[in-house]
Amino acid sequence: MWTPLYSMNSDPSNPADQCCIVVSSCDSYSDAWDPFLALFARYWPDCPWPVWWISNEKRVGDPRVQTFAVGADGGWATNLSRWLDHVQPASIIYLQEDYFLQSPVDSTRLQSVVDYALTSGAGFIRLAGSPAPDRDHDNPFGLGELSPGLKFRCSLQAAWWDVATLRQILVAGESGWEMEMAGSRRSDRLPAPFLAVRPGESLIDYFYDTAILKGKWLPGAIDLCRREGIDVDLSNRPVHPRFPLLLKRLRKSRPVSTVRDLFRASSRTIKKAC
Repeated sequence: MWTPLYSMNSDPSNPADQCCIVVSSCDSYSDAWDPFLALFARYWPDCPWPVWWISNEKRVGDPRVQTFAVGADGGWATNLSRWLDHVQPASIIYLQEDYFLQSPVDSTRLQSVVDYALTSGAGFIRLAGSPAPDRDHDNPFGLGELSPGLKFRCSLQAAWWDVATLRQILVAGESGWEMEMAGSRRSDRLPAPFLAVRPGESLIDYFYDTAILKGKWLPGAIDLCRREGIDVDLSNRPVHPRFPLLLKRLRKSRPVSTVRDLFRASSRTIKKAC
């Protein structure tokens, strides 16, 4: 059973106490909390780390989770910094409330990756999502490296963070989106390697698009919850229509992108010839 709770008497010399999970959220997204927790308990029942939850005023109704209520919203980076000051962890696994797990997490393998991260000098290991690493890296887990200058080098997908590294990137008042853009460039100056799983090898597997996009439920996330027998409160936000999302995904698909690129290249060649 998933039972760990945070202890103020944790031992920094114990590897299990050198990491904790933080779910960055706010009260306006509280309709995603129950589905997240239900899927978390189902697919990660042996999670070895304490779980913290950042909110504004509301508290999570699960005794296995420690809520840190920041009060008035100070922005994504400020809220996270307040929590870091309070808990002072050596490292974290970062999640968000709309990362709905959809398959079991291999705690043994993930613990091994975290142990490696703590002793290897890594600054960041993305555990899911994109972009794909663009360099090889010598490690026992098949992780690749994200080179300086890579767009979304420190994207806010599920990731392990060395907190000392994270603090060098955080800027008070920034939103998560601003952090992904400007923070990625700040990370270019840091010596610690930024690593990531390769496509198809996620260590934490959650619904592909996240559950909520631009304030609206994604229909695929609702489908996931219904398959799992989990209720979703649809009274707080609308649901994206399916067809525009399918069309957008089709336009971004590799075959369509390849054809589009070839067409553009051919058009440029014809124009030059004329």
